[in-house]
Amino acid sequence: MTARAPSSPLETALAARMRGAPPLRANAFDAFLKRGFPHRRIEGWRWTDFNAALREAPGAPAALHETAPPLAADLAGLKPIEIRIINGRIDIPAAAFPAGVRYGIVDAVGTIPELETNPIAALNVAMTKKAIGIEIAEGVALAPPILIRHIGKGDGFSFAQGLLRLCAGSSATLIETFEGEGAAFHSHLFHLVLKDDARLDRALLCETGERAIIHSIFAPKIEARARFTQASLSFGSRLARHETHAHFVAPGAAVDLSSAALLSDERHSDFTSEIVFLAEGATTRQRHKGVAKDKGRNVFQGKFRVERSAQKTDARMTADALLLSDTAETNAKPELEIYADNVACAHGSTAGALDQNAIFYMRQRGLSDSEARAMLIAAFVDSAFDSIQHPGIAQAFRKRVSKWLEGA
Repeated sequence: MTARAPSSPLETALAARMRGAPPLRANAFDAFLKRGFPHRRIEGWRWTDFNAALREAPGAPAALHETAPPLAADLAGLKPIEIRIINGRIDIPAAAFPAGVRYGIVDAVGTIPELETNPIAALNVAMTKKAIGIEIAEGVALAPPILIRHIGKGDGFSFAQGLLRLCAGSSATLIETFEGEGAAFHSHLFHLVLKDDARLDRALLCETGERAIIHSIFAPKIEARARFTQASLSFGSRLARHETHAHFVAPGAAVDLSSAALLSDERHSDFTSEIVFLAEGATTRQRHKGVAKDKGRNVFQGKFRVERSAQKTDARMTADALLLSDTAETNAKPELEIYADNVACAHGSTAGALDQNAIFYMRQRGLSDSEARAMLIAAFVDSAFDSIQHPGIAQAFRKRVSKWLEGA
């Protein structure tokens, strides 16, 4: 398959940025051009059509010298180590990290074998020159959370990468927020290496304006007895897709993934994940809760791929959705691909409306109709936050759910 010519103002502008690029980046851009932006005729993208959304996207980079909005008070109260990526520009505060942590701006990755068929990942590799790099030394338990704010302002396009390595026995909490107004297209690619007995707790919060187009990939490589938990909350945008591609490469590791989407108007949220089991004795739990009203669209795609070498895998996945209007939409695709014969794997999916009997019961006890509905929705979503270890982060998530329910 040969690379085709750019077919939109955005692709033309991206091609112009590639002039004089080194071979690795140029090859990645050719890989992107062979496929173009993914569209609904491609399995795995049929509910999240980037090609249609970006057809009329601005053909210019986003402005680099924008300033960051103030940090939300509840997140500031966590006293995090704050890193800002504003329209792709990395801003690291001076002396941000304590002893035992190395950090800085490093060269971006040149190739991603596990994501070679993902066209937006290839485009990110082609476009990104520098990345934020963080390494936590062996045995270090980093107390303050690391907060990476992805801020898109205005129109245009931007790309960024992150590289995080936790050495053996270390631990940390990572918060990533996607913020900002405007119609920008932002792509972020984040690599994580968890060495033996390390632990990372990650929280993702997507609350951009309704015109933003967001694509993020988080790619953990998980070694022996390491622990990775991830809790995500998205309020969607014109198109927002957050992907997790995790690989168990050594025995005895564990992953817990949870996500929730609360969608109104015509906002779109897509949580897509692939967990690849390459070593025995791994454990995974995954939960998704989607709530959509008006013309909101909730998408969940989860896949467990268990290779023959991954005996004694224990992996379970559930995806549940609430539709609050006749025009709301939910799409779920849980998958199991199993080549081992000594495993315990399961998946399930449900979709429905609020239980009218429960609403009637609660109204008989003095609640208004809106109060009863809000209480049921909050209870439905809340289990997505059970795995959050940091109480301040859990409280911040629940506060945002309550605020959304006030408007719902």
